Amino acid sequence: MKSQSASFLDGHAQFETAILSKMSSAEILWGLYQDHCTWERHHEEQRATATNILIAVAAGILSIMSLDGIGESDLPLAFFLMTQGLFGAVFAAKQYERFARHQNLAKKYRDALDKEFADAHIVQLRNTGDDEHQRNYGSLSKLRLKWFWISLHLIIAVFGLVLAGIILLAHSK
Repeated sequence: MKSQSASFLDGHAQFETAILSKMSSAEILWGLYQDHCTWERHHEEQRATATNILIAVAAGILSIMSLDGIGESDLPLAFFLMTQGLFGAVFAAKQYERFARHQNLAKKYRDALDKEFADAHIVQLRNTGDDEHQRNYGSLSKLRLKWFWISLHLIIAVFGLVLAGIILLAHSK
């Protein structure tokens, strides 16, 4: 006897198959393309939101540390700042990985749409736009934005490490 969840999944798969059989391949490809573009935006928005929050937290920590001068009691905050920076860097990298996955899948669906609608020259138009962008922005277009976001968090981590070092050196005297 099937469990309720297995029956539900079977029913869902049958429903999905019935819907897909009513759609043209172009509608399916376009829908999948749009879905992955939406997920790309979602991961970029998550990265931006998390970065903004983590920067605000880091600024708050630095404000607290500087209230009465940096001293031994600020060591846990310095270590927290370092840990937070490392977490932010890993989180930004992971969000980029998810973004890149959906970007790659969207490209596959766009390429399939280009084959289905050869007269639209989808890939050719994209390549022409990319070439023009490269001419206009040269080496700047080769810089990957992900490294700016990751570096921002690493700078916070290094700042925490430097502050911890300063506190430990001052305490050891």
